[in-house]
Amino acid sequence: MTALRYRAVLFDLDGTLVDSYAALADAVNFARRTHGLSDLSSERIKAFVGEGLDRLLQRAFECETIPDGVREVFESRYDAICCEESRILDDVSATLDQLSDLGIAMAVCTNKPTGFSKKILDFLHLSPHFRAIVGPDLAGARKPDGQHVLRTLEEAGCSTDGALFVGDMPIDVEAARASGIDVAVLPTGTSTYEQLVDAHPDHMLERFSDLVRIVRNGADA
Repeated sequence: MTALRYRAVLFDLDGTLVDSYAALADAVNFARRTHGLSDLSSERIKAFVGEGLDRLLQRAFECETIPDGVREVFESRYDAICCEESRILDDVSATLDQLSDLGIAMAVCTNKPTGFSKKILDFLHLSPHFRAIVGPDLAGARKPDGQHVLRTLEEAGCSTDGALFVGDMPIDVEAARASGIDVAVLPTGTSTYEQLVDAHPDHMLERFSDLVRIVRNGADA
């Protein structure tokens, strides 16, 4: 049997496994319109994603305290459209199949609320790959807090030994470092290649399918 460098892999969700930016932008602008505000561009809203729902809405409404009713309006709209407006990113399905065949334990560690995350992954038929799907509401912490990663490993029945985190933002590197596990990143989300290099991950992936090679032997060549 081939020796594996990593036997457990945790994934970020948005920008790593799926693209749900269109749904997020729609729901943000829907909430803004109900409060008499004009729409923001999709690219501007995309830049707000990654630090959790509260931070997304704070940035979208340019405030520290989210106005009354905004979260409820956003969640209602997002719940209605999040599945149909989300898509699996390139190479993800085939790579998850390969990792499953290798016996890799997998889980999702995301700053998106757990319920929405499960709903999207169920709809896209990706959920069977994962032992656990853990948002900040379940973890009691959110990335970059290492406790979010550790709780996800716990829910998946895994230890930090031989575990790898895969994400698309410097915040994912910070979370992995805080929990004591290795991290791989790829430029498929909101961060540029240069920003990811500057975060000093253990592995820079050019494409999601590179993950199989990394898990097998850890080589970056």
